[in-house]
Amino acid sequence: MDNLTYILLGILVLLLIVGGPFLKGWANRKASAAGENAGRKFAANQLVKVLGEFGTTVVIHAPEAVAREIVAEAAAKKPKDFPPRADGGYGIRFTEADDAIVRLVPGSAGVRVQVETFREYMGFPQTAPFWKDLRGRIAAAATARGVTVEEGPRLDYLRGPLLDVKNARWSLDA
Repeated sequence: MDNLTYILLGILVLLLIVGGPFLKGWANRKASAAGENAGRKFAANQLVKVLGEFGTTVVIHAPEAVAREIVAEAAAKKPKDFPPRADGGYGIRFTEADDAIVRLVPGSAGVRVQVETFREYMGFPQTAPFWKDLRGRIAAAATARGVTVEEGPRLDYLRGPLLDVKNARWSLDA
């Protein structure tokens, strides 16, 4: 019985030596696939949050001229991050002045401030925190003037064609 145990142990060691590299490769592929799947799920969840952030609008309950002054005041406190545009809108800079474009849209309830388009970097939109910051600055500037602001309607976006290997520009879903 002792000999049989040694023979079985020897066969097991031999199987581990010969089959080890195959087993290691299989385990690495499985772990890599599981990591990629988890990464895709995480990125998809984060994208939903970021698109919700971009889709949040601000309505300034004031005439257009006053609303423009309020937004200009809010953006002027960080001119590098929120450069004014010749068309009356504002850029949001991550690396370029037009990484996101903010427009003021007059309406019956006031002036809605919204993101019209934004660009991805590293395969993901990067300017959502800047947009949140600008919305807060607009609300603070409006409150200081005694003007009310509220969250406006939510907007949706569509991803456009690729600008380079993995980055695209998103635009309003009309």
